[in-house]
Amino acid sequence: MRLLYLTVLLFNLILWNGQIAKAKEYPSSFHSNLGELVALSISDPPINSIEPITYKVNNKSSGNLSLKNKKTKVNPLPELASTSPDPNGSNSLSDEELNRLLFGDLNLNETEKEESNVELLKPKEWLPSISVSLGFGFSDNPMYGPYIRESSGYTEIETESFLIRQGDPDYLSYLYFHGEGKRFFDLPDYKLSGILLLQGEHTYKPKKSNRSFGLKLRHTYYDQAFDFSDLGLPFSMQVQSNKSEIIPHFEYRINSTTKLSIEGSQGLEKYDTPSENNEDQQIQASIKWMQNKNYTWKGRFFNRWVQYDERVKKNADGSSINNEILDTSKWGTLLSLERESQSRWIRSVVFEIRYEDLHDNAGGYYDYVKTGAKLSHQMNWTDWHIETTLGWTDYQYDLRQTATEGTFERQSKSMDLLITRKLNSNWESYFKWRYEEDLSNSRDYEYYSNFWSLGVNWEH
Repeated sequence: MRLLYLTVLLFNLILWNGQIAKAKEYPSSFHSNLGELVALSISDPPINSIEPITYKVNNKSSGNLSLKNKKTKVNPLPELASTSPDPNGSNSLSDEELNRLLFGDLNLNETEKEESNVELLKPKEWLPSISVSLGFGFSDNPMYGPYIRESSGYTEIETESFLIRQGDPDYLSYLYFHGEGKRFFDLPDYKLSGILLLQGEHTYKPKKSNRSFGLKLRHTYYDQAFDFSDLGLPFSMQVQSNKSEIIPHFEYRINSTTKLSIEGSQGLEKYDTPSENNEDQQIQASIKWMQNKNYTWKGRFFNRWVQYDERVKKNADGSSINNEILDTSKWGTLLSLERESQSRWIRSVVFEIRYEDLHDNAGGYYDYVKTGAKLSHQMNWTDWHIETTLGWTDYQYDLRQTATEGTFERQSKSMDLLITRKLNSNWESYFKWRYEEDLSNSRDYEYYSNFWSLGVNWEH
């Protein structure tokens, strides 16, 4: 499996380098694979607000906004690709991916509009869309057990719908819903897992202004299996949570190719285990620069603070500090480069690196530095679409000790493959595979897991 992982990574890097050389002339989370537990992670803070759009259609389109623009799976809200919850109890949706999910490439700037030969139509006042997927799959370790590996077949269902209103070009309002769930056949204590997300936004952007601002409201419910190694527990278990957030945002378009966004958030999260209940605040700034029509750079910086209701502080050796409640703070930065082309073999390639630093207000048990990288690749031809994603993350803890191997360390890696084939204007079939593995100098925190599934998707 490790050889396969390295082979796929090398293949993607070769394609990436080959396209850049030829061109001398970016996602966690919302990758919503519930069984893998995509814990909607605010460690991937939202990046963009959605601006009023002029939507484009091809000659065969009826003008309805299509959820098939979502060829980027929401990495719930990726890294929604990791099954490990952030020690902060994070849980949020990446709006950069939500923009792509809802609108695809509809957010054209003025330069793109001038270059496009596609007919631009006046937006409808109300624009609804719905998508439903149904499939069957198998996992060899859906509970992410380090020692006991229980396999199971499952059915999966996913639905996405939204309603967007833009009767006045100075305003944009929308309501978005995402639901996803799995039912396992062979796990009597863990039959169901799921995520439900509801988000609404209202944004004001005057036609002749390069500024916009608005407000988002979001609620997320999940019922999933978690790997708890970040929290010092060498096992997985099912967790239920409800999180509500209010998110004001501001956006400034510096010029036709550069956009700056600033966003804050206030969240309240309630678990079925009250000790994990918390409040969090976050502020972040992001910038997006379109170098040319093929290359886009994105950068982001964020700071997040979490106050727990009951979780007690810990010393570096893991012992509890009685009657003192834990707070954590985390800052991080991210840089990504996306290359798009008309080549059917490399429609899009995105490379992303990130750095995060977390500290607690206690003895340093939770303190760590996290570095990670992700490489994704998309191909299109005729009725086929293929996506591959490779991810790697390294956790270096400052003080936390293992039983015999010194300071605790952990590495995570993942692979995703999605293949879809269009059957007709409303139906498509799909195959999905996800592999993830955690390595550590403590055996209690090592596991690997695969998810395979086949199904069909319908949209209207």
